[in-house]
Amino acid sequence: MRRRALQLLAVSCLVALAGCSGALTDGGAGGQTLDDVSYPAGVSANGTNVSALADAHESYLQNRSLSLSVSSTMNASSGNRSVALDAKVGADRDNVLVNGTAMGQQVSVYLTPDRQYTRIAAGSGEAAYRATNRTPGSARLIPSSYSGAGYLGQFGGVANFTPTGVRTVDGTQLIVLRADGSNATATPAANVTDYEATMLVDEHGVVRSVTVEATSRRNGQQVRTNYSLNVSDVGETTVDEPAWLDEAKNQTSG
Repeated sequence: MRRRALQLLAVSCLVALAGCSGALTDGGAGGQTLDDVSYPAGVSANGTNVSALADAHESYLQNRSLSLSVSSTMNASSGNRSVALDAKVGADRDNVLVNGTAMGQQVSVYLTPDRQYTRIAAGSGEAAYRATNRTPGSARLIPSSYSGAGYLGQFGGVANFTPTGVRTVDGTQLIVLRADGSNATATPAANVTDYEATMLVDEHGVVRSVTVEATSRRNGQQVRTNYSLNVSDVGETTVDEPAWLDEAKNQTSG
């Protein structure tokens, strides 16, 4: 997998870095089959255009609140790396709260319409705060769209996903898309030798869940990657001020 795919979750001021928290529970298909659902943009019986699906995903979520969870681990002989984040995103994107961990450090970012507050803590050490004016690229923990669409191509664009069934999760019908190593392709950075992935997509094109397990070879080294993404509480997420906000304002005069 591309190295950049393992770097997307990092905060530039902190580090440069290479199943999903709150994973969906399969509630059963309720007797539904693929004949009972409509495929969203980018999905057909023969496969999936991940780029078109990502566009549909982002378009539907554009004015809706959501919760986003992402985790990624990379195991290799040179060492292990892991990153994780949980984000709550307001419908108008005025307020966003992201909590992330990477290499033993915790990074939290809270966005208001005008300001960005960042909290960085490592181990039991004292937390450091930073306050700046908000800019279009403020929350580097997640793509500027805040929908998670940017991750889909990074981890799902190396194979062809085909519909295999229907699940009902929390009352929502989801199309099951699967891909495996039989059609995975090499990338400029690595040769994919094993690949198993599943997407759960609703009829609007929202990718509710992604899980990927992949093995690749890079520079003569075998790398095992596990990745997961979960989108939930669409239209029902609220973004509360973090408990550390007053301390951040006091320490930064923000």
